[in-house]
Amino acid sequence: MLKVLQNPDFARLFISNFISEVGSQIYRIAIPVWAYTQTDSALTAAMVIAAQFFAKMVVGPLLSPLPDLYDRKQLMFWSEALSAVAVALLPLFFMQSVAGWVFVALLIGVLQSIGDPAVSTVVPELVGKEDLDAANSLIELPRRSLEMVFMGIAGVLVGLLGAYAAFWIDAVSFALSALVLLTLRPLPAPGDGMGKSGYWGMVAGGLRYVLSNPVTRYVIGVLAPAAMFGAIDATVPPVLATQVFAGGDDQLGSMYYGFMEASFATGAVLGLLAVTTVTKRFSRPLAFLGGLVVFGVAELLIGVFEFWGPVLVFLAVMGFTNQIFIVPARSLIQLGVEPRFLGRVMAAWGAVMGGAALVGMMLGGFLAQYFGPQQAFIIGGGGVLAAALFGWVRGVPKV
Repeated sequence: MLKVLQNPDFARLFISNFISEVGSQIYRIAIPVWAYTQTDSALTAAMVIAAQFFAKMVVGPLLSPLPDLYDRKQLMFWSEALSAVAVALLPLFFMQSVAGWVFVALLIGVLQSIGDPAVSTVVPELVGKEDLDAANSLIELPRRSLEMVFMGIAGVLVGLLGAYAAFWIDAVSFALSALVLLTLRPLPAPGDGMGKSGYWGMVAGGLRYVLSNPVTRYVIGVLAPAAMFGAIDATVPPVLATQVFAGGDDQLGSMYYGFMEASFATGAVLGLLAVTTVTKRFSRPLAFLGGLVVFGVAELLIGVFEFWGPVLVFLAVMGFTNQIFIVPARSLIQLGVEPRFLGRVMAAWGAVMGGAALVGMMLGGFLAQYFGPQQAFIIGGGGVLAAALFGWVRGVPKV
């Protein structure tokens, strides 16, 4: 990873991404907390969060041709700069407006749906094939490490300074990120423009390419169901912590749940640091499928054990192996897709994974409600193992 950071352009991209994530962690806490405290409505807070999901899953694919048409440096810059403006709208005009909160959340989601695929398309251009896993790990590392360390700090900042200050800090972070991106060299689009197909023809062409390309069809086909069953761990742990470990004590359950989340996040950070070691020893397809198998087994075992200690270990293993299969999967797509289609493919990847995770969260709530939290983990782990088995049987296409 240190070797990859010696690449000046990639180092600038990493620094920009890190600064942006610092503010985003504050925003992710501040906006739903503010919405809930002002309205005393969990539904309103959920609407604000759902708006951002909607933008990424629905609007994102409609904007997917942009990284294949325009300079990616400019797209990333404007994504960050306009995000700074969007967040600043909250303390300036929208602090008492539910419609304003939803609008800003939707706008942030749209801008991220432009910026994130652009980042994924430039990484293979900035680093060599042998450094791709390390580069992808570094792009993901700020989010995971800040989730582990900064989410708690962000909560304290929101509590001490208030939502107004939190939103201004977030706006400044987006602005600083945009300024760092200005120092990148130009990154023109790899395609030849819209041609005769037009913009909407490019949208349709991107979808056809995802379905016809053997690498994208394989990776997304395996990961979508795995993400759905794996996302059960996003909604079931608080129920498991309260009902099984805390005996119904909500306060004690919250403490157990905090340690469980920290265990998963710690495993994820360690996994990102270990990815390059794993992919140098094993092939990317083997790391991808092997990581899925271990993840599924660990998720299943959480439902078997009623002791808190082993569950913490299994959650750490899940966090670790989550990165062991996600990073090689991203690299396989980047290497197996023609550059002129990569923006549209990465947007589709984000939309499908986000949609699968959202379905999995709802599935986890249903299973925990009607079958119990332990059974939910057993079913989830079995689903991930079934997806991995499908991938083994089908065989990974050559990249």
